[in-house]
Amino acid sequence: MSIELVVVTPEGEAFSGPVEQVVLPGAEGEFGVLEAHERFLSALNHGCLEIRTLETRHFSAVSNGFAEVGSEKLVVLVDSLIPQEEIDVEAARATRESASAALEQIGNGDDPRKPELEDSLARANAQLDVASRD
Repeated sequence: MSIELVVVTPEGEAFSGPVEQVVLPGAEGEFGVLEAHERFLSALNHGCLEIRTLETRHFSAVSNGFAEVGSEKLVVLVDSLIPQEEIDVEAARATRESASAALEQIGNGDDPRKPELEDSLARANAQLDVASRD
């Protein structure tokens, strides 16, 4: 039993093929999708995309996007996808540190850079989470 998964980024199709299960970082928390799942549409947050086949598990860091779930097909549209083996851990740590420091300086102030810094921090945290998975 499998479901067809298609992952699309602005650069094009990042993955397409049959999988046994997919775990996604939904806006309301992680959720899993199997074959014959009920149809629904979900917003996605920065986080880990886990793809399970009979033989393997693959992890990737994804950015905000959407997932359209059907009984036979799952379409994931995200701003970016970085496979676990391509994550630059040192760069992600540096981004996390600089974004955290800048956000700490801003505090509760009304700075126009705040949403961009929060987004950078969330992306870096997602990449570091995925990099640490087995």
